[in-house]
Amino acid sequence: MKKMLKKNLIPNNNLLIDDVMSEQQNIPIAEEEKKSVFGVIVHSFFVVPFLLAVFSVLLFASVRILTMESRTVHDYLEDVKVGGIPKRWQSAFELSKILANPKSVPLDAQFTTELIRVFEKSIGDDDRVRQYLALAMARTGNQEFVPTLVKSASNEKDQNLTAFVYALGILKNNQATDVLLPYLKSDDARIRLVTTMALGNIGGTKVLNSIKELLNDLEPNVQWEAAVALAKNNDDSANELLLKLMDRNYLSQFSNVDQEEQAHVMLVAIDSSVNLINDQIATRLEELFKTDQNMKIRNAAFAALEKYKKSS
Repeated sequence: MKKMLKKNLIPNNNLLIDDVMSEQQNIPIAEEEKKSVFGVIVHSFFVVPFLLAVFSVLLFASVRILTMESRTVHDYLEDVKVGGIPKRWQSAFELSKILANPKSVPLDAQFTTELIRVFEKSIGDDDRVRQYLALAMARTGNQEFVPTLVKSASNEKDQNLTAFVYALGILKNNQATDVLLPYLKSDDARIRLVTTMALGNIGGTKVLNSIKELLNDLEPNVQWEAAVALAKNNDDSANELLLKLMDRNYLSQFSNVDQEEQAHVMLVAIDSSVNLINDQIATRLEELFKTDQNMKIRNAAFAALEKYKKSS
């Protein structure tokens, strides 16, 4: 009975085991099929398009770089002359960027003549075209552009004026002094500001006497720029205000000056302070070097102190 029972049970058990094993073997096959289908979907809808997009971007960037490298200042100037409105101002912008590199400035007189001609013909064009062309002329450092910019600054009454004044400041030619001085009394604070900056670059007794009056300007930015301009020209009239510009407590009184702007103002003041050799400024620089939270300011203060020590 036991043998029969055992005999009968064994086949049944084998069948049961076979069924179970069969089911267990079918599970991974189904799952693998599902995973394969899912993989195809992901590959088709995500991976392939992504790779195509990356390839397209790389191809575009390569063509763009090769195209940009092959273009010269003459090409951009030609685009300013004959291109559509967007292309004209964009080409003028690219021209101003390229000419910031002294190695890229053409030495031939023909380019100078042509740039002046294009600038003079741009009257009535998009403001950005004239602004970037003025900046392009200034960045060449070529003093032959001064008369053209002086003429434009004396006649311009719109927003282009600040660009022309700024350009003249870059060229640092005293031929511009008489044209720029009246703008120190402009009702527009922006014009007073950029004129102070430009005249500070040019310098001269006549200029500095006029800038001193702006130490009491209603606009703090103009006051600060006047202090920097005087310091750059070794005039200690703004010594007290310059010390304030290196004081975070003072700058914190102005709610519209954030931390980043504070740092910028302080760095400019530190750089300008080197021209004024006195113990007060040296003491302030030491404080900044030891305690200020901004490492750039601390480094700038240290560099200024080193220059101060060498010159004293």
